[in-house]
Amino acid sequence: MLAIYSLGFFLLVLLLSIPVAFGLGFAALLPGWLGAPTNPGQVVRSVVTALDSFPLLAVPLFILAGEIMTQGGLAKRLFSFADAVFGRFRGGLAMSTVAACMLFGAISGSSPATVAAIGSMAVPLLVHRGYDLRFATALVTAAGTLGVIVPPSIPMIIYGMSAQVSVSALFIGGIGPALVIGGLLMGYAHFYGRKHAARITSDAGRVSALKAFRDSFWALIAPVFVLGGIYAGAFTPTEAAAIACVYGAVVAMVIFRELTFRDMGRVLVNTGLTIAPILIIAGTGAALGRVLTLLQVPAAIGDFIGGAIDDRLILLLLINIILLGVGMVMETLSAIIVLTPILLPVLAPYGVDPVHFGLIMVVNLAIGFATPPVGVNIYVASGITKLSVIQICRGLVVPIALLIVGLMVVTYWPGLTLWLPSLGG
Repeated sequence: MLAIYSLGFFLLVLLLSIPVAFGLGFAALLPGWLGAPTNPGQVVRSVVTALDSFPLLAVPLFILAGEIMTQGGLAKRLFSFADAVFGRFRGGLAMSTVAACMLFGAISGSSPATVAAIGSMAVPLLVHRGYDLRFATALVTAAGTLGVIVPPSIPMIIYGMSAQVSVSALFIGGIGPALVIGGLLMGYAHFYGRKHAARITSDAGRVSALKAFRDSFWALIAPVFVLGGIYAGAFTPTEAAAIACVYGAVVAMVIFRELTFRDMGRVLVNTGLTIAPILIIAGTGAALGRVLTLLQVPAAIGDFIGGAIDDRLILLLLINIILLGVGMVMETLSAIIVLTPILLPVLAPYGVDPVHFGLIMVVNLAIGFATPPVGVNIYVASGITKLSVIQICRGLVVPIALLIVGLMVVTYWPGLTLWLPSLGG
């Protein structure tokens, strides 16, 4: 009963638009005030213990790396390369937009940042080449979800911390889902271009893929270097994040010369404003998860589901429905921190691998970035294009359907997420 009060209080906080971090903290303290065998000291210790984490250090470092690379011109060159490769085909610029979101996601780990960085460049070009503005905006909104599905991914880091699962395995396992979902969105872009005869300007034809590769080489090598080093065991994800920061700064300041030491102050401020709420959510969310575990909430839910469902496939479908609903109304990182200790023990008796479930959760919650009412990508895209949220949502019907198709593939094809990690031992 105390757990119900705690979760109910947290939902009330969300409805009242109180900051999520404070809501999580108060929800963690509430059971102790109502007589549970917890106290404020335990909650505070849980917060400190959660933040005293070497893997968690990767989160601010990857955010800093993404900010450096955005301000330093790497995002612009990634898009130019994608346009040179796909722009000559019917629907090619739309395909290029999806590819650019995948490439930028591989250096930022953030969905809204991907929409902001790629959308501000892609949408005006898409409209100029004959695409409908609503289609262009919806495509960028949906493709931005790849920012957290393509490794490195901030939600994967948070899940790894919450579930005590290898972040490297999650990163490598995320490659398959990213390729499947990216392929579905690129197929949609190509089909739309053919159906609506989206014209091709001479820009893409004049720029050879080889020249674009040469101009974009230092930007393209960043995700290869980071992920290759992790997969080869040369460094941990946290070390890779630090290396990405240094690499991005050197490329942006020395090779591209689009970032100066004076600009770094702005980059650091922007990074600090982004990571502060994330770290507070990580700490208070971990404390709430600890309290719920002490109150035996995961065990109670496991017993209830175990008595009602004995089919693994139906259980996974139910979990997907729950996560899709949660992703529509709850911030992604707090959802991972709260739900992981509840759902992971439920799935363990059914033989669901923690890495596989982590990627199911990440894909589900990634879709939440592009669904109302909380979908952050929608509001970022609306700010770029000035379309209303309703107009964007109308254009999102097909892309969201494709994202859900990709989710079903990830859910019911475990080998897609587990094959590559298994090769690494």
